[in-house]
Amino acid sequence: MIASRSHPGAPSWLAVRALVFTAVLCVSCSDKKKPVDPPPVDGTDVRVQLLSAAGECILGTARDFLPKATALQAATVTLRDAPDAAAVAAARTAFHEAMDVWEVMEAMQVGPAAPRSSPGGAEIRDNIHSFPLYNRCSIEEQIVSKGYESASFSTSLVTRRGFLALEYLLFYEGAETACGPNSAIVAQGTWAALPADERAARKRAYAAVVAADVRTRAQALVDAWAPEGGNFLKTLATAGSGNTVFPTTQVALNAMSDAIFYVEREGKDQKLARPLALRDCASDTCPELLESQFAGRSKQNLHLNLVGFRRIVDGCGPDYSGTGFDDVLVAAGAEAVATRLRAEVVGAEAALAAVEEDDLRQALAQDKASVQAVYTEFKGITDVLKTDFITTLDLEPPAGLEGDND
Repeated sequence: MIASRSHPGAPSWLAVRALVFTAVLCVSCSDKKKPVDPPPVDGTDVRVQLLSAAGECILGTARDFLPKATALQAATVTLRDAPDAAAVAAARTAFHEAMDVWEVMEAMQVGPAAPRSSPGGAEIRDNIHSFPLYNRCSIEEQIVSKGYESASFSTSLVTRRGFLALEYLLFYEGAETACGPNSAIVAQGTWAALPADERAARKRAYAAVVAADVRTRAQALVDAWAPEGGNFLKTLATAGSGNTVFPTTQVALNAMSDAIFYVEREGKDQKLARPLALRDCASDTCPELLESQFAGRSKQNLHLNLVGFRRIVDGCGPDYSGTGFDDVLVAAGAEAVATRLRAEVVGAEAALAAVEEDDLRQALAQDKASVQAVYTEFKGITDVLKTDFITTLDLEPPAGLEGDND
C-alpha cells in the first residue's frame, strides 16, 4: 500500500501504545527481575552470515546496475544530439537493460536505498524509481516549462524524474496531454501551442537530464555500500552492540524482512490488485494502474522482482545457492516454512510464465484469469511472509501491514 511505502520501519500505534503501557507499569518495579539481554552472536551465527551475504548481494547488484545506468545516460545524450530511428532504438534498449537490473534491486531496499524512516535510509530508490508514485501531467508540465533545465531539478518532485519519467519520454509518442483543464498548460493553451517537432526535441533533452540524474544516484548507491566508500556493507554485517544503525542483529534482520515485503506492498497490492480491480479501481480492470505504461514491461518487472526476492530468501549464488533467510528458518527448526515459501515463489514464477501475452496490459484485456492466477500465487507468498515467516523469526511486519488480511 502507498501509505506503508513511506514508513516501512516505523512502529504501529498499537506497538507504541504497548511500549508506553509497559513503561508506566514498570516505573516503580525496580524489585522485579530485569530483562536479560540476548546472547551475543558471532560469525558462526547463521543470522550474521545472512546479513553479510545479503550485503554482498546488494552491493553486487548495485555494481551491476551502475554500468547500465551509464550506458543509458550515454544513449540519451546521443538521442538528444543526433536523433534518428537508430538512436531511438538504442535509447530504448538501454532503458530496458537498466530496468532489467533495477527491478531485481527493488526487493533489496535496505539502508541507503530505503526511505529515511528506515535504519540508514537515504531514499536513493525513490529518486531512481518512484513507483507507485506517478504523475504524467507533472512530466508534461516540465516539457512545457523546460523545468528540467533548472539547476535545482535534481531536488524536484520524484514524479518528474526517474525511470517512470524516462519511460514516458522515450516510449510515448502521442500528442495529447494527461493534464486536466485546471492545469496551466491546458488552461493557457501552452501544450497545444507546442509544435510537434519542438515537443519531441524537449522530450529528448529532458530524457538526457533524467538519465544523468539516474546515473548519479546509481553511483551514490554503490559509493554508500562499497568498502572504499560509506561501507554500509560493514554496517549491515556488524549489526549489534556499538552499531548505531543496527544496534542488534534483530533490528538488521527486520530491515531485511521489510525489504522482501516488497512483493506484498508493491507486487501484490500495487502491480496486480489495482489493475485487476481488486482495489482502487471502479472498472472491470484498470490497465492505467500498471507499473509499465508505455514500455510493456509489467510482466517482466514482476518476474525480476521475484529474482531479487529469491536472492535474499534463498541465496544470491548460482541457482540461488548461498546463505539466505531459508537457512535462518532451518536453523530455527522451521525447514517446512522455508520449503513452503520456496514452493510459493516457484508457483508465482510459473503463473507469470503461463501468461501468454507479451505484457499484462494485453493479458488483462484478453485473458484476465491468467493475471488473476499470478495475483493468487503472489498472495501465496505474502500469506507465508505475514504468518509463519515473521512469527518463526520473531520479526515485526512492516508498518501498515498490521490487519491487512487480503
